[in-house]
Amino acid sequence: MTKISKHLSLGVAALALTVGGVISAPTASAASAADCVIRLDSRLWCNNASPANIRASARLQAEITGQLLLNYSWFDCWTSGDLHGGGNTTWYHTKGDWTRPGYDGWGYVPAQALYTTSDFDADPTAYGLRHC
Repeated sequence: MTKISKHLSLGVAALALTVGGVISAPTASAASAADCVIRLDSRLWCNNASPANIRASARLQAEITGQLLLNYSWFDCWTSGDLHGGGNTTWYHTKGDWTRPGYDGWGYVPAQALYTTSDFDADPTAYGLRHC
């Protein structure tokens, strides 16, 4: 390869990367959603916001029973509840990493706290997560 063709090849590759995004890394949300999986224990394991409040029921005003402090957690089922900031009514059930005194730490977090896709949140059962 001549010096000119080598530089031309490098220039074309750089142009492809900057114009039109021919080759690009996945976005943070796409990479996070790819990490959400239903494992053999039938739980959804997924990246999540941290800290995230866990509520006694799938209601925005329900008592806080605990929090997710880690940013990768498990969820054993889902239910419908209040409309939340994620634009849907899907809530996921789990046990917190921190338990509020006087509570057991079990409860629900809104789907907006998980890095699931909107398609997944629309019907988690279709992906293998049981309804609570």
